Amino acid sequence: MIRLYADQRFEVGAVVALPPEEMRYLRTVRRGGHEAQLFNRAGQVAEVTIEDNLARIERVDHNPWPLHPLRVAVGLPEPSVVKQLIASLSELGVTELSFFKADRSQASLSRLPSEDKQDRLAVEAARQCERPIPLRVTAVEFESLVDASSVATTVVLDEQPDAGSSPIGSEVNLLVVGPEGGWSARERDAFIQASVPRMHLPTPILRVATAAVAATSWCLAHRSLP
Repeated sequence: MIRLYADQRFEVGAVVALPPEEMRYLRTVRRGGHEAQLFNRAGQVAEVTIEDNLARIERVDHNPWPLHPLRVAVGLPEPSVVKQLIASLSELGVTELSFFKADRSQASLSRLPSEDKQDRLAVEAARQCERPIPLRVTAVEFESLVDASSVATTVVLDEQPDAGSSPIGSEVNLLVVGPEGGWSARERDAFIQASVPRMHLPTPILRVATAAVAATSWCLAHRSLP
């Protein structure tokens, strides 16, 4: 079934005007007919009948796939990596992806795709993997991540072997992954002073996208069972 996005709540019998980009996807990319699914940011999935650019809602369900209460913060990568990260972390079901400028980041926040572009990438990723709502993408300051460790269960991925490993079964809410160049002494000391646990994966040097996916998978695999 072709999936289209609409930024509003759904009710049976209502008529939704589809955005131009969704109509373009339906008619040009998928060459679809008059039946499709709509999804939104409320976890709703609607079966619809389409006439022109209007979708009449015939049925409304809630997407059964869960999202994990995990936010992943990544040291600013090259712009070409942003799309890959949004797609991969969307598929893993994390709630939020935050980018921050690290001391050794090779790019600046101004080189991130626009918020509108990030939103479109998140919607497209949600369309492909059928997650209930698109990934939230934000830009934050490094210091806010250190501050957040006082209220969220935080783990920092560290390339230094002496970082150890995060306790099995811990409910990590915030995973922080450094940039391609690794953590600076200032940043690492900030985490140590805040008593934030650090985790080292026993692997060769990883690119930031690989590191983010590997560490996210580790955190999700070791979440405490209810």
